[in-house]
Amino acid sequence: MACQIARRFGCSSANTVNTRCGSVVLDFMMRFNQSVVVSNVLTLLSDAAIQRQFEGFEVNPDSIELVLIPTDGSESTPKGPEECNCPSNNVLLAIIGVLAFTILLLIIYIIWLHNKGRTYEDERGVYDNETGLEDIVSSLPDSRKLTQSPAKYMDLIEINKDDRKAQSTAPGADYVPLRPLTGCWEVPRHHVTIEKIIGKGAFGQVAKGTAVGLRGSPETTTVAIKMLKSNAAESDKRDLVKELDTMKQLKPHPYVIKLLGCVTESEELLVLIEYVPFGDLLGYLRKSRGLKDTYYKDPDIKPQTNLTSQQLMKFAWQIADGMSYLSSKSIIHRDLAARNVLVGQNETCKVTDFGMARDVQQENIYERKTKGRLPVKWTAYEALLYGKYTTKSDVWSYGVLLYEIFTIGGSPYPRMDGRKIANLLQDGYRMPKPQHVDEKLYQIMMKCWRNDPDARPTFTELKNQLKDMETLHKKLINMTMYDKKLYANVEDLTV
Repeated sequence: MACQIARRFGCSSANTVNTRCGSVVLDFMMRFNQSVVVSNVLTLLSDAAIQRQFEGFEVNPDSIELVLIPTDGSESTPKGPEECNCPSNNVLLAIIGVLAFTILLLIIYIIWLHNKGRTYEDERGVYDNETGLEDIVSSLPDSRKLTQSPAKYMDLIEINKDDRKAQSTAPGADYVPLRPLTGCWEVPRHHVTIEKIIGKGAFGQVAKGTAVGLRGSPETTTVAIKMLKSNAAESDKRDLVKELDTMKQLKPHPYVIKLLGCVTESEELLVLIEYVPFGDLLGYLRKSRGLKDTYYKDPDIKPQTNLTSQQLMKFAWQIADGMSYLSSKSIIHRDLAARNVLVGQNETCKVTDFGMARDVQQENIYERKTKGRLPVKWTAYEALLYGKYTTKSDVWSYGVLLYEIFTIGGSPYPRMDGRKIANLLQDGYRMPKPQHVDEKLYQIMMKCWRNDPDARPTFTELKNQLKDMETLHKKLINMTMYDKKLYANVEDLTV
């Protein structure tokens, strides 16, 4: 009987366990070659009983419903379909769990990095003037209060929320500091030799020196070395790091200073840039008419005297070209001025000093939310009053820079109390046209100083227009009418 059952149901074997007198009650054990569901076996046996397939035995199908089937020495009660407890399923569940946990950790880490970046920006301290000039104190009426010093920079106090409503409602993009790896920019400290200090500011200084092994090259290269003074604050170090990070993003451009390397793995942070022999443009302009330069003091370089109108026009469009490149990279300089432009070989102007620069890839707008220092006379109307910066804010500063160039190093807003500038700008005041400058050039400056940032020209437009006008330099800048005495009162130099 057991063997017949085994053959009929495809079992590997079937053994009779027990028999009883009277009605025959068979207890038998079935072993299958593969995993089966208990309910399926019971259904199969019930169907066999109904079809009288038990070799002459009449079996009540209902009696099979309560049959207990021992498996591996333990008894199981029919419970319907069961889940498969295969080892492969357990492994799959474990993998899914690990992946889910890993993704959760990554999300938490990204959120932490984002919050850390925002905290870094919010805690940025005072922007100090590298040229070592005294602070000025100025104020606006009511809640638009600003503080200023007698020269270039002033403190900026957080703007009241009500004042912000008057400005564009475009959302400001909080700046998240970039942290590109040093990589091939890093130079061992013992490969850098400092020869002499050629420029000094309040907390920073520039030295002339040499470096060996720049970008893997075995040659020795003359470099300019930017570093901090011993009395520099932590905010100054952050500014220098910020400048380094910004320069790492830039490809070589003829009118933007080029990064050559850096020393970040020693206690003293050094930024190595290309050496330009003529120093900053402001000093170059002023030395050409016999004034001193309080920043670059390289005795080996003798400045050219009696700059021509053509040279001045060339300076103007070269700087616009460099700024056009920076704006195409969504970089806002925020401190564009003649003192932050260097003059290299063949009188090539190069934009430099990115310590206050900001990279704004998304909204192309930067909103300052912390107290700091501002170069008031060069700062755009909307930045002074509302703390908002765009590339068009740099265009405003460029208009002031044109004034510096065409007056051969004249001070913007001459003999004017810095505390009054913000109020005067709000009332529509703009610097008057120098008498030796043609109206066409002056109108370019005035376009840069329009209240509406969107109405100001782009740097590309400025470059093209000024370059086309270079051939008319004698007509546009009449050097015979230039009054040296009128611009002799240079507020930030000792004559």
